[in-house]
Amino acid sequence: METTLITRRKFISLASCSIAALAGGLVKPVFAQSGMTKLFVGFQAGGGFDAIARALGEGLRTQLNSTVIVENKPGAAGRLAVETVARAAADGSTLLVTPSSVLTLFPHTVSKLPYDPLRDLVQIARLASFDYGFAVNTSSNITTLKQYLDAVKANKDLGAYGTPGAGLTPHFIGMILARETGSSLLHVPYKGTAPAIQDLMGNQVPAVCATAPALTAGHKSGRLRVLATTGAKRNSDLPDVPTFAEAGVNNLLIEEWAALSAPAGTPKDTVERLNKAVLASLADSRLQSQFKLQGFYPAGSSSNEAGRLLKSEYDNWKSAVKTLDFKPE
Repeated sequence: METTLITRRKFISLASCSIAALAGGLVKPVFAQSGMTKLFVGFQAGGGFDAIARALGEGLRTQLNSTVIVENKPGAAGRLAVETVARAAADGSTLLVTPSSVLTLFPHTVSKLPYDPLRDLVQIARLASFDYGFAVNTSSNITTLKQYLDAVKANKDLGAYGTPGAGLTPHFIGMILARETGSSLLHVPYKGTAPAIQDLMGNQVPAVCATAPALTAGHKSGRLRVLATTGAKRNSDLPDVPTFAEAGVNNLLIEEWAALSAPAGTPKDTVERLNKAVLASLADSRLQSQFKLQGFYPAGSSSNEAGRLLKSEYDNWKSAVKTLDFKPE
């Protein structure tokens, strides 16, 4: 009995010391590979970014031996999810899947932004790339970008173009297109991509600028016509559609990417472990197929590369917003 009692006391004493050491920072908590990882997405379930987050989650579940849950937190064009992750514990269990523009463009177009992407987040990896398209309704008989711009000169009402919202990348694509061609284009903001495309196909708005993945199905079915895309080369899902450069418009090379981020202060070894898990997941042919099905092209990177790319695009958008004389909301 006495031996048992001493053993229990020692156990309690050792446990108390361990807890005290952990609380005092003497022992760093280990990233919970067997615990739970949350991937926050700032958009509704069923959309493109939700789909790639769920595909990534399957890969991370295997690579990290962790339960991975996708948390949809729509609102403010993706900003609510960023704010949530930026304020989360920096232990690698709370991550963000987001379009890069939410981190690189919004700081220059939204006043009093509740997060600073360069200060409040660390980049784990780039996940995938995608481009944008400019589309019209097929009933217009317009088949080229030049025909569209000529039609706008003849009838300014045709210059109205819908986008998922003010201050987003498609909004600026329209502004750059107007500046480069001397056209009179009028921005029509919607609350999301889907209603803008619905109005385009219903002849309620003459044109729409949105992500190429969102426009692909409508183009292939003949319900809308994409006139140009913003990539350096033709979109493989829209091989019959020229790039803006091919259509005669320069300075409209915009290739956005999907970023995986964590709260600033996440330990370096945790960032490296997550990056390795992401790259291993992206190498899986099933995940690649799921990404491509949504119109995204798998494109991994190191954490440092993603950070440098983020800073570069942050600076580029700052300059572009200033040049276009855009006033933050």
